[in-house]
Amino acid sequence: MMAELTVRADLTELATIAGFLAEVLAGSGDEMVFAVQLAVDEACSNTILYGYPGGEAGTITITCTVDDDAVRVTIADDGVAFDPLSAPTPLFDTPAEERPIGGLGVHFIRTVMDGVAYAREGEKNLLSMEKKRPASS
Repeated sequence: MMAELTVRADLTELATIAGFLAEVLAGSGDEMVFAVQLAVDEACSNTILYGYPGGEAGTITITCTVDDDAVRVTIADDGVAFDPLSAPTPLFDTPAEERPIGGLGVHFIRTVMDGVAYAREGEKNLLSMEKKRPASS
């Protein structure tokens, strides 16, 4: 099954995105829904906050494919080119007050998803993520 949602690049749309994912992933288990919602929320928040300097309007399109093996999500936006996977790994051995602000969102995405890839196609950022379903016993 595949579903798609396009929203304005605005923080008020994060609840709409979470609801869309909950609906599409219904029956996939709470852990799957939580992981995918967390990763998508982090990615979309970063896009909204940093992808549109000067406050220009933009859009985010989320495509979610659910099959027997995995959940795959692609987030496409028309913001400034940015590869979130180029962000450095957070310095966990440094006290929190000495670490730079930010950087944990990409870490969370990498941690909760099984595969993450970035591409820039034309004027679009494409972030693809995959979460494998646990093997059934």
